[in-house]
Amino acid sequence: MRRQPRLSDLLTAMFGLGWLIVMARILRHRIFVSHDTLISYAHVWYISMRLWHDHRLPMAMPSLSHGAAFAYPYGFVPWTIAAAVRPALGDRAVTVVLVVGAGALIASTFLAFPELRRPWWSAAALANPAMVSGLLIGQLPFLWAAAGLLGAVACWRRGHRRWATILLAAAQVTHIGVIGPIALGVVMFGFRRERHRRELVKAYMLSLVPAIPAAVLVLRSPVYSESTLALKVWTFVNTVGPRSLVVVLPLALIAAMSRWTASKVGPAVVIAVIALNAAMWGPLGMTTAWHGMDRAPDQRMQSFVHSSLFHPGVTYRILRVGDERVGLYQLLRAGGRSDAEFFPESVLRRSWPSEEDYVAMLRSRHVDEVMLWANYVRVARTNEGELLDRMASRGLSGCGRFGVCVRMIADDPSYRVYEIKARPARSAAT
Repeated sequence: MRRQPRLSDLLTAMFGLGWLIVMARILRHRIFVSHDTLISYAHVWYISMRLWHDHRLPMAMPSLSHGAAFAYPYGFVPWTIAAAVRPALGDRAVTVVLVVGAGALIASTFLAFPELRRPWWSAAALANPAMVSGLLIGQLPFLWAAAGLLGAVACWRRGHRRWATILLAAAQVTHIGVIGPIALGVVMFGFRRERHRRELVKAYMLSLVPAIPAAVLVLRSPVYSESTLALKVWTFVNTVGPRSLVVVLPLALIAAMSRWTASKVGPAVVIAVIALNAAMWGPLGMTTAWHGMDRAPDQRMQSFVHSSLFHPGVTYRILRVGDERVGLYQLLRAGGRSDAEFFPESVLRRSWPSEEDYVAMLRSRHVDEVMLWANYVRVARTNEGELLDRMASRGLSGCGRFGVCVRMIADDPSYRVYEIKARPARSAAT
């Protein structure tokens, strides 16, 4: 007699089908616009140019962070792969690599923890919020790094220690700032249960060697060095905490499995994981990320970069929200430079206590022009626009005692552009 499919099997199949549908919808986009995707498109574009033109991988990315940015703040493995195939696929290379990373993470989860290939538990594992948000937010380096970490766990549990070391090294090189702490936690968790403890420590220490340069790049990256200690701590907790679920949730499911049967707690576990997704949905901005599957890249910056108002080679300070930094990518491709990186904390969205403090920032970042979008004024609610207008009212002949003049050179309904003229530092006291 043919066995009727159980509810748990149908639920697992439904979740699996849901993943396939989401991946297919993302693959339709040449540029998938979400919270973290544009940094990958921009860096892959630049790396690919240098790789195919200069036949080398670049270290610096002078067009970002007033010339101080790195081409690889993270993402070495997936960005290099995407850059290698970009001449054939264009921007879609990043989209493809993003989806491949999500698929690899799902596969490596069940390879690392084969215990989860059971009714109810597999459905709960497929609903892991770290995987869901990782794809929809566009955390491409994290997806690849997490897949490498879980691939290392799978190899270690099967006795393939050399491959486990290689995969763990690749994972940490790709995203040492996030996967590094998670990997340390995994090793510490497994140490007490591991019979070959010396080999585990040795493999872990070897995996850290190639990750040292990646850690140095993170520490020297402008977005890190220019942040306050409080912001660094908050960013670390807010980033590593949710993403650690990529390992914590499977381990929690296995622990629950050892105490209760799936028939007793399986439905409750699945409901709990779905509720966890709901609880994290708002704080992670998942509504905006979800709509990314139907969002086309904003093209309003294109009219500016193709006009006489745009000046290639100068450093712009772009103050804009809502476009997920699509405009910044378009500006870079047109030959512009940015005073900041793609990370939100690099933009310095804040009010300035005085004109002197604001001028000091403009000087330190070598800002040539400020592009202030109307939506930034409404959402950010900082005093930067007021400072610019006040300084612009004095004209180029009234630079003030801080030696910086401002002139408005464009007043469009969507944005205003201010030209910044800085006198030599010695004149600031006059």
